[in-house]
Amino acid sequence: MKHLIIDIFGLAGFGLLSAGVYLQFGLPCSLMFSGTLMLAWALLAAMRRRHAT
Repeated sequence: MKHLIIDIFGLAGFGLLSAGVYLQFGLPCSLMFSGTLMLAWALLAAMRRRHAT
């Protein structure tokens, strides 16, 4: 349950951050920024899974 709450807050924060970038800079910059963050998150998750026991 703890992980679910953390994931929900993480997704909400990511959505709010992407919305803020969209409002400030427009759609192309928002999509590039969101894609970069999602790629970084996926890489970190893969690294954590490999090191977890």
